Amino acid sequence: MELRHLKYFKTVAEELHFGKAAARLNIAQPPLSLQIRNLEEELGVSLFHRTKRHVELTKEGQVFLEKVYQIFESLDESIETVRMVSRGEIGEIVIGFLASAAYDVLPTIIKHYRKQYPSIHVNLKQLTSAEQLKALEEGTIHIGIISEPIENQSLNFEIIRREPMVVALPKEHPLASKTASIHLMDLANEPFIVTERKSNQHHYDGVINSCYESGFSPNVIQETKEMSTVISLVSAGIGIAIVPSSIQLLLQNEVVYREIRDNKFNTITALVWKNKNQSPIVNGFVNLVKESIITIFNN
Repeated sequence: MELRHLKYFKTVAEELHFGKAAARLNIAQPPLSLQIRNLEEELGVSLFHRTKRHVELTKEGQVFLEKVYQIFESLDESIETVRMVSRGEIGEIVIGFLASAAYDVLPTIIKHYRKQYPSIHVNLKQLTSAEQLKALEEGTIHIGIISEPIENQSLNFEIIRREPMVVALPKEHPLASKTASIHLMDLANEPFIVTERKSNQHHYDGVINSCYESGFSPNVIQETKEMSTVISLVSAGIGIAIVPSSIQLLLQNEVVYREIRDNKFNTITALVWKNKNQSPIVNGFVNLVKESIITIFNN
């Protein structure tokens, strides 16, 4: 039994006239009648009562027609599902992200993405930049949201935004009462909290080099894996930190953020993915970020 036999049967059952069904199928009537007889022989039942003037479905034919409709409906759904997969509209995408991106960049991306691609399951994994680069190479994530430039020919890199750095101070710190921007040199004797270099080399080197350029070597007393931990330690009064300006949304009741007057160091948030990845889901995600998200953070 072939799909065309079911199509022939369905058409005859809908028209209840072999001539009209043949015309609708764009075939001659005798071959159509032969195909229906062959189908009945294969099933071992009569599907139609035939007279010279009248054609009607048997009880078996009525039941079979219901099943044929279900088959074609399932087939249409399968075809549409395959097409959606091809267009990158169904499936799963695994996204690595930095904790610092979770305050504004990531929610903005996911909100837009879920609206445009509601049938794609989004799997989020919080990882450092270094961990994301490794995960991309191993294929355990499809997209990374990192905060440092890369030199890897196998990866694509798209900057979402650049942002200045600010000083995070404990609420009771003497400099916290000042509303003006702060000179880096004002922090020369302060204990510094930074993200460890292996987790975020760009940020670590930027903080250290900025201090050197201002004339002092920072007194680093604590290194952490995540930027959110840095802010938690600042709120506890352990030290001060130089952090991306977007982090100011965190612990505002416990931490005071001030602009840095003479700091030229900016940080980035960027999208990274394998350049050999031809997945329509990944391509759709990247295009959405390029077309809709980057403009939001650069206006």
